[in-house]
Amino acid sequence: MKKIIFIIAFFFFIPIALADYKVTNYRVDLTILENGDIRVIEAFQMEGVYNGYERIVNYKNNYYGYKGDLLASVDKNLYNGSGLKLNEVRAINYLPDVLMEELQEEGDLFTLVDQAFKGDHSVYTITETENGEIYKIYNPSRMNKDFYLDYTLENMIINHEDVAELAMYLFTDLAEVIDNFELTIHIPGNQENLRIWTHGGQAQTEYLDEETVLIKITSLNKDTSLDFRLIFDNNIVNTNKTTEETVLEKIVALEANLDLEVIDPKDEEYNQLREEAYNSVNNVENSYNWDDYNIAFERVSNLRETDELKTELLIRLMNIEPKIERREEFLKVILTSIITIWIIGLIIILYQIYKKYNHQVTVEDFKLNKDINPFKIGYLLRKKITNDDLVASFLYLIANKTISFDEKRRILKRNKSNNLSASASEEKMLKMFFNNQNKLSLEEVVYYAQEEFDEFLKNYSNWLNFATEEAEAENYYENLLVFKIVGIVYCVIGIFLGAFLINQNTYFSSIIIIVLAFIFLLYFIFLRKRTVNGLKEYFKYFKVKKTLIKGDISILNADSDYYLMYANSMGCFNKLVKRMDNKEVFRAKTIRETIILTIKKAYEARDDMHNKYASVTIKRN
Repeated sequence: MKKIIFIIAFFFFIPIALADYKVTNYRVDLTILENGDIRVIEAFQMEGVYNGYERIVNYKNNYYGYKGDLLASVDKNLYNGSGLKLNEVRAINYLPDVLMEELQEEGDLFTLVDQAFKGDHSVYTITETENGEIYKIYNPSRMNKDFYLDYTLENMIINHEDVAELAMYLFTDLAEVIDNFELTIHIPGNQENLRIWTHGGQAQTEYLDEETVLIKITSLNKDTSLDFRLIFDNNIVNTNKTTEETVLEKIVALEANLDLEVIDPKDEEYNQLREEAYNSVNNVENSYNWDDYNIAFERVSNLRETDELKTELLIRLMNIEPKIERREEFLKVILTSIITIWIIGLIIILYQIYKKYNHQVTVEDFKLNKDINPFKIGYLLRKKITNDDLVASFLYLIANKTISFDEKRRILKRNKSNNLSASASEEKMLKMFFNNQNKLSLEEVVYYAQEEFDEFLKNYSNWLNFATEEAEAENYYENLLVFKIVGIVYCVIGIFLGAFLINQNTYFSSIIIIVLAFIFLLYFIFLRKRTVNGLKEYFKYFKVKKTLIKGDISILNADSDYYLMYANSMGCFNKLVKRMDNKEVFRAKTIRETIILTIKKAYEARDDMHNKYASVTIKRN
């Protein structure tokens, strides 16, 4: 019982704490190079508890932020860079008014590795993507160091007929909040044209001179994207990305109308997206489910930035998110309580079954009881009666002189003077083997069973039923029908409960309850429990069995006949006869072999008759 309780009580639930952090200051210096590349240097500091920072840098497909066709050039691929090179990563002490070159000189250089883990520092990894690279910088907050990285985006500038153009994203879907952001762009040698447009956040633009522009943004929110479009003199860089288009007026017009874009009611595909996004948000407000939330958020994110519906739906999702979190926490508490209550109920059922076994059963007298039919001992040990018990009972009748056996002539004789004391099961056994006759040879017994198999097997079944009833009357086992039904129903409920909860964010607990329910379902199906008296008798005859196996039979105070008959029911006949060599052994082996052969021949005869009948039926059809 203690083992069962220990197995059930082994699991529990562990809460997981999540770290909270943000970026307080983020500076970017971007310089246009003569070959059309751009060099980007970033320095930033973070606040909170973190293991490092993941920076996603893209050099391809930046035109996705410009509403599809709202680009200066018809060839969208011109807006792709040709490559990306990470120059270095450092740990620095961030100071807002210090030049980037000075921060770099004071910084600690990081090392590129193939793999790193949480808690590592001074290393970084690179993962290539379809559009760029992902840099994972391992610089945990406990080091009290800030971040510095230097990289080059290759072949990013487009030279048009009238101006040069750069359109790109700095951030896509920020994973954290940035309190203060600064972007400084340097275009060495620029003299005439200099215009910039930013998208994402409330930007303040300051043109410091003909070569320099400064962008300041206070508070970039999580999941925000930040991109810009820059135009400058087209004689600054030498690049193979050129067009013969005059685009300045077109770019100015496009940027002026980006925020005024009107959705075309004839655009059925986009209107379908809007409807799906709207319905998905409504669904989340009804279900408060994370899966529905993620689907809705993805659909809303696919809407155009200028679509007022997108802003409205994002605000609604933002208000829904904390409600889903509260619902999930409440649901976990409820589901955990249900699982706990189910396990406690299972423990109570098991306790009710075994609560009488609160004392130790001791057996001092373990000698054979010659007055008990051995099939009852077989029932006591196994809760069923087998052919070994039939052999033992037959030997029991021989030992009690109800049947006599002439070994030389191999003849069985029924002694009428002893029949008055025979029990109902013994009468059925006599009828089964003697067929209302008083004397039969062993060969005649086998022949009769083979020729009259229906009658023989009917009597065999009657003996088995009466023997079972007489064994049950000894009250060796408790009646556990109610407990079995309750336990089976309870386990079936547990299986359905676990299957239901497995989709409710309680996967581990659901698996545990399903496994326990299956284990104990089998346990209750095959449940049996001996009474206190049955347990005492069990230990008694278990010791007798061990004594017979060891061959130390002298202490049992019985004749050889009794050893052999009880050994059949106890399942140790073959081990016992190896230690004995007398006429009782020969007689017992002869009777055992005859009875087993008799039953076998009866069943074979019945099967042959059925096969012949089936064969005749098939031919007729």
